[in-house]
Amino acid sequence: MFVLKIVTDFASAHSLRDYPGDCARLHGHNWQVEMLVAAKELDKSGMAIDFRDIKKNTKAVIKRLDHQYLNDIAPFDKLNPTAENIAKYFFEEVGQLINTKDVRVKEVTIWETLRASVTYSED
Repeated sequence: MFVLKIVTDFASAHSLRDYPGDCARLHGHNWQVEMLVAAKELDKSGMAIDFRDIKKNTKAVIKRLDHQYLNDIAPFDKLNPTAENIAKYFFEEVGQLINTKDVRVKEVTIWETLRASVTYSED
C-alpha cells in the first residue's frame, strides 16, 4: 500500500452550539489539514496519484470554508462545526473528487491548534 500525504491550511471562524464553555462564543482558528491518500497500484509513470491532484482537490474544498464563518455554511449551518465534523467533511468531500477504484482518501487529520487535532478515517 502506498500512502501519500499533503498538508495545507485555511482560516475560519466558528462557534460551537450546546458547548458549555468559551468555544460557544465566536472565535477563529488557523486550521491545518493533513490529507492521506492510499493506493495499491502505481500508474505507468510510477505514481499512485499526482500530489498536485491531491492538493488541487483539497484546496477546492478549502475554498468553500476559507475566511468564512462556518456556522453559516452547509452542512455546518445545521451540523456543529467541531474539528471532528470538519475532519469527516474533508474526508467525504475530497473523496468525492479523487476516489477511484485504485485511489482512495485514507485519513484526514484536522489541527485546530498546534497542540490539538482530530483524525477521521473509515478503516
